[in-house]
Amino acid sequence: MPLENSNKSRRLMHTRSIECEGFLRDDGLWEVEAWLRDTKPFTQRADRFRGELKPGDPVHDIGLRLAIDDSMTIREAEAKMRATPYPTCVEVEPILTRLIGERVGPGWRETVRRKIGRLETCTHLMELLGPAVTTLYQTMSYGKKPQGRDTLDNQQNSGERPFFIGGCHSWRTDGPIVATMFPQFATKPVAKD
Repeated sequence: MPLENSNKSRRLMHTRSIECEGFLRDDGLWEVEAWLRDTKPFTQRADRFRGELKPGDPVHDIGLRLAIDDSMTIREAEAKMRATPYPTCVEVEPILTRLIGERVGPGWRETVRRKIGRLETCTHLMELLGPAVTTLYQTMSYGKKPQGRDTLDNQQNSGERPFFIGGCHSWRTDGPIVATMFPQFATKPVAKD
């Protein structure tokens, strides 16, 4: 689906797909599995490491799994490199275990940077952490008994400031959504000149 102003003739050269699924496990942990796949719609010539790739063969096929408890603390973490351009890429599979015991929340990105050095990991694996963590938040948003509930029921009844307040335009503290749904956390709009 092209965006409105993309009416020029064009040729597909690359597709990146990111798929994330969130689960509630029988042991009470929340889990996300995320995959990043890069493909080309044309044959790529043989290289010294993988040989020829046919259209649709993955250039990258990289996955991760995180399991967290209700306090957002990581209890399990793993990565899987099913397709990579270089044989050394798979060496980073154990790197996510460094995040076990860390809490997802404010300062998360800095925690990841502190625990995992840029040259110790795969750029694409680190990029995948963003949508994976967002998926965890969405997975947990209805609570453990979601049937027939509104996503905000848990948040409104907890008495605590929800994590998403102050996180985007609609959830800014001086906006109408926070004022209506969480007035106890609302602030007055800043006067504009």
